[in-house]
Amino acid sequence: MYSIAHLHLIINHVPVVGSIFILAMYIIALLFKNVFLQKVSLWFLVVIALATAVAYVTGDKTKDAVEGLSQASSTMIELHEQYARYSLIVMFVAGIVALGGALFYSRKPTIPLYVHISIIVILLISVVLFSYVGLFGGEIMHTEIRS
Repeated sequence: MYSIAHLHLIINHVPVVGSIFILAMYIIALLFKNVFLQKVSLWFLVVIALATAVAYVTGDKTKDAVEGLSQASSTMIELHEQYARYSLIVMFVAGIVALGGALFYSRKPTIPLYVHISIIVILLISVVLFSYVGLFGGEIMHTEIRS
């Protein structure tokens, strides 16, 4: 039977891998001045922001499911939760900026440079944060990767 913990384990990979993928795709879109790819990247970023919210919301039930297990590290749970909170905030901002950029594109042929720069900076920050979220999340149960 599937549970909230299963959903968390499935959906949490979307923001971690997705932020890296979108960062690369958005940079390529900007380098090649491909407006269509820029628009697609922005909409995908909105979807990743929503997936981040789902991953975060399902985290509490997952925490309840693993806290009593002997191999679960309470230190890693706390670090994972802390970095997940930071990542949620950054991705919330990214989602709003991306949605604004996508809606702006629906009315104008280009968006301002500061929006592009903001998205790149936010994505760089999110990639770093999600790297830690994934690292600490994996270390909760996987004793073989703990240092």
